[in-house]
Amino acid sequence: MRELPGIVEKDLRACVQDQYDLTSTRFEFLPLGHDYNAGVYQVVSAQGEAYLLKVTTRLLYEPCCLVPAYLKDQGIKSVVAPLPTRNGALWTKLGDWTVLLYPWISGECSLTGMTNTQWTEVGSIFRHIHQISLPAVGFESLRRERFDPTEYLQWIRTFETQHLEETNGASAAQRAFRTSWKYHLPTIHTAVSMLETLAETLQAQTFPYVICHADLHARNLIRDQAGLVFVIDWDEVMLAPKERDFIFIREPHAGAFFQGYANAEIDWSLLTYYLWERVTQDVIYLAQNVCFRDDWTEETRAQVTQTFHDSLKPDANNLRAASEASARLTI
Repeated sequence: MRELPGIVEKDLRACVQDQYDLTSTRFEFLPLGHDYNAGVYQVVSAQGEAYLLKVTTRLLYEPCCLVPAYLKDQGIKSVVAPLPTRNGALWTKLGDWTVLLYPWISGECSLTGMTNTQWTEVGSIFRHIHQISLPAVGFESLRRERFDPTEYLQWIRTFETQHLEETNGASAAQRAFRTSWKYHLPTIHTAVSMLETLAETLQAQTFPYVICHADLHARNLIRDQAGLVFVIDWDEVMLAPKERDFIFIREPHAGAFFQGYANAEIDWSLLTYYLWERVTQDVIYLAQNVCFRDDWTEETRAQVTQTFHDSLKPDANNLRAASEASARLTI
C-alpha cells in the first residue's frame, strides 16, 4: 500500500501494546509493496528493538501465518514468520483490520542486487522447504493446486462484456485503463487460451505436491548486511508441484538457483501454465484496483494503469517468460 491506511494510529499503538506487550517509541508508515489492501510500519520499542507491523483488510488466509511458523519450527531459519501475541496467536484483530507483527530484518529486497551465491542459497532453502511434509491436522485450509482457471476466465469475460465500455462516472485514469485493455486484447486472450488448453492437460495427470511459497521473487527475499537471505510474504502459500516456485527463477541467475536446488528436472507444461497464470492474475488484480475501488487518488490509478500497460508489452519480463516457455511445448 502506497497510501496511509485508514486506521487511527493511536488505536494501532494501543493494540500492539495490549496484544504484544510492546510499548512503541516510534511508528513509521512505510509506503512499500504492491499489495493495495495492506500497509506496513516500522515499529521501534522502548527497548530499541525494531519490528515490522503489517495491517490488512484482506480476509485472513490463515496458512500464510501457520505454514511459515511451522517451517521455522522445523529448523528453516531463513523463513520469516509472524511473532506470537501474548496469548500465543499469530495474528490479532483491530476492527476490520488484521494485525501481524514480524521481526525487523535490516537489509535489501530490490529486484536487482542478488548475487549468484545468494541465489544458490535460495535454491538450497527451497529444496529443503519442498522436502518438508505437513502434519495431517492443522493445515486443512491450505490451498491445493487444482489447475482450474475457471474463476480467472469468468472474471475476464464478465469484465469485457459488462464493464469494458463503461464510461459513466469513470475517471480519466479508468478510461485510460480500458483503452489499454482493448489495445492489449490479443495478448490477454492468448493468456486465457493457454490457461484453458494447459489446464485440460494437467488435470488429467498426477504430480508430487510440495509446500510452495507461490510468489518467490527477489522482492520477497531480504538480504541482510551479512549477505544472508530471508524469505518473507507467505500470503500465497499452497500445496502444488514444485514448478509453482520457479516462475521467477530466470537468467542470469537460474543456474545458481538450480545448483542450490540440486538441479531439479522441470516439467515445462507445469511451468508454462504457472507463467501464464501469473500474467492473468496480474491483469485481473490491476483491473480490480483501478476500476472497482473508490478509495484511491487519481494519481495512484494513473500509476497503476501505466503498470498494467507496461506489463503487457512484448518485452515485459513475465510475458516474455510465458511466451518463451510456450515455445518449448507441443500442445
